[in-house]
Amino acid sequence: MSHGPPYGIGLAGPTKRQKAPQPENLPESEVIERDAFRLLVGPKPDFRITPESKKTNETIQTGSELAWSQLISGSTLDDEIKTAMPRLKKIVATKTFFDSHIGDAIDEFRLLSVCFGIISAYDKEEDVRSSWKKNAIGYRDRFERSAYRCDWEGGASFATATTSVGDLENLIRGEVSSFKSDETKPFQWSQLCERSLLMRRLKLADERLTSGTASAKSFSNSIDQLVHAAEIVACFGELLVQPEFVDWDDSDYKAHARKMKEYALEVRAAVNEGDYEDARNAAKSISQACSACHADYR
Repeated sequence: MSHGPPYGIGLAGPTKRQKAPQPENLPESEVIERDAFRLLVGPKPDFRITPESKKTNETIQTGSELAWSQLISGSTLDDEIKTAMPRLKKIVATKTFFDSHIGDAIDEFRLLSVCFGIISAYDKEEDVRSSWKKNAIGYRDRFERSAYRCDWEGGASFATATTSVGDLENLIRGEVSSFKSDETKPFQWSQLCERSLLMRRLKLADERLTSGTASAKSFSNSIDQLVHAAEIVACFGELLVQPEFVDWDDSDYKAHARKMKEYALEVRAAVNEGDYEDARNAAKSISQACSACHADYR
């Protein structure tokens, strides 16, 4: 089944923030929220650090041994999950709408399964919700199964999708469900989604970085969005080279992914330091790394 594009996800953005460019090669969708940062309400975390802490706490390591907390914060994972809610509720609002947007539902459930997979393996338990961490594997498998059923059963999976959306809504409200899962069963990231979905999510994050560093003004108005997008690039860059994803063990491909990940961490460091020029240059390097990779791998 051909799936729709992934979605821009994050915190509510400033009203004067420069609009992100539209993807050139992806179809329009009624479901996709291109400025999903506006979907969240409430106080936003201050990702900026004080001048005294510049560079002292930003140790950039390389290699696949990198801990998840070095790539993505608990708050970014939280936002990725929360902002899926309004889109999924729209998809399952009616059976008719669901039938015409099953591909979107599949992508949403798969991205959710990836997020909960990361939470289950997250190395700083204090940075993620304890109830989410405790039940992460159950939710990972739950949304993986939901995506599978939507993919194979088509419209007949409407009830399953609706129930899964309700499970997510309850979780966000603090009502946690305990789903049975076999934690001893071998797990591979590639069972959760195809590489193409990760690439589409990376494309949107790259566009966010480009728009947020287009000018000094857009940079200053997009601090939280830039940190979020940079962490998505770093995290998904690591996922791309996990076992059994397409080309995961190709040395040149791994080099492309490593560069993209390193540049993303440089963007985050520059944003935290308020260094527009460094952030812009690192964001450009990400785009160049993506283009170089696409030229060799499709």
